[in-house]
Amino acid sequence: MMTPEELLQICEDLTVLENAGSVRIGFGAASTGWISLDDSFFERISPENLNPFFLKEHLLKEIEIKNILDDGVNFLNSERYSRAIDCFDDVLYYDSRYYDALIGKSHALCGQGHFVKALRFFKRSDSHDEDYHRLLLAESSAERDAFPKIKRNIYAGDEAASRGEFEKALGFYERALSDPSKFKNSILFKLLNKKASVLVKLKRFDEALESFDLSIAIHENDSAYFGRGYCRHELGLDCAESLRHAVLISKRHLLMKADIFNDVSCFDDALKCYDEFLAVHFTLDGDFARAIEGKIVALDGMSLDSSREREIFSQIMDKSY
Repeated sequence: MMTPEELLQICEDLTVLENAGSVRIGFGAASTGWISLDDSFFERISPENLNPFFLKEHLLKEIEIKNILDDGVNFLNSERYSRAIDCFDDVLYYDSRYYDALIGKSHALCGQGHFVKALRFFKRSDSHDEDYHRLLLAESSAERDAFPKIKRNIYAGDEAASRGEFEKALGFYERALSDPSKFKNSILFKLLNKKASVLVKLKRFDEALESFDLSIAIHENDSAYFGRGYCRHELGLDCAESLRHAVLISKRHLLMKADIFNDVSCFDDALKCYDEFLAVHFTLDGDFARAIEGKIVALDGMSLDSSREREIFSQIMDKSY
């Protein structure tokens, strides 16, 4: 547990207010609510977990995310489950392993009666709440038993895909798609994306491209535009325009999109994607290094100064930060 005095050492512009065992962290115009000193937030902003190259940006983002998380918890406690899930999803976009958001989303889904989905997020959280786990196991089993056959195939495909059993997942999705007329378009395009995604994993890019194209024809969506662009790139076809349509995508796909733009010499597009990624990813891991290295390529491709990025990349490789 960090003391208020230790918190003040993190950054000279940080302010700490104390009140009856709780603190409020301020940084510029941003501030948290009142937080208990044993809150996991303080581990997240401990010096060893902060990005030294973007310290102020990282602190501001952590405060912003903490406030969104607290909003989600408040919505959850007032049984406004859809609003809570929106907040938890924003947090999980930033950090897919954020425990409080994972367990919060699990409880919100449980409150909506979506026990199968709630169990998935509970497992991702690595929570040790055995009573809640037993509840979810019982309720999700009953929910699965009540699924119509088509929905069972989709669920089985999702489970197989999560285990890396892509051929098996493809078989389940194709069975579910045997009669597309049974689905509303709002469901059908998502199922086509699932099928296309496992085809990508199987490197069957021609078939995946067909499914992504059909998904877009049914309902234009960013996930399918990204998939279309990715497949077209793998097949040696023009891909830039499809990728430019893919805006609301995962962080992983955002980084892949940036790399592809570099590969096809669309350096301005690549630079925008790397900057967007680096604004929400501060962990000093392989993805951070990849984004910095890619940004160097984009800047050099545009004949712009990349000296700061080169210095950062050098320190990452030498671990001299």
